[in-house]
Amino acid sequence: MDEDTGAGEKIRELYFDILGNRGTTRAYEESDNEEKEKKHVKKLNKKRASQLKKQMNKIKAQEEAQQKGEDDSDDGIPFFMQDASIRAAQKQRAAEEKYEKKQLEKAAKRKREASSSGDGSDSESSSSSDKKKKKKKKKKDTKKKKGKKSKKKAKKAKSSSSSSSS
Repeated sequence: MDEDTGAGEKIRELYFDILGNRGTTRAYEESDNEEKEKKHVKKLNKKRASQLKKQMNKIKAQEEAQQKGEDDSDDGIPFFMQDASIRAAQKQRAAEEKYEKKQLEKAAKRKREASSSGDGSDSESSSSSDKKKKKKKKKKDTKKKKGKKSKKKAKKAKSSSSSSSS
């Protein structure tokens, strides 16, 4: 019976070892997985470097805008956190930029027209073109006056909105 009890104890030990998963899983060996780890580390470093580059570019752009005086702190605020005054100011800036762009385009167009219609050989055609030029000039002057008035109004509105929001 000694043999039966000795064998029974051995079986019981193996049984509990198997239940506890002792010795059934293989230990992690670094030598087998070294290449995979190197690839993984390289991939992580590459991703981290690209994210840092993006972040640095963003910071540089912000600094340049700040130095030029174009820094707009309202743009960084999410839409749902903006109040009506911020949105109104953004719309106003957009309208001003659009107006300035339009004025530049008009000036360039006038320049082109002036350089292309510089010489007229017939006296009749030149007198009619003179009349047209005078008409255009009158329209321009009235538009400029209107533009100046609207700019003054915009500046007043901007200064009053900035003083009330402060």
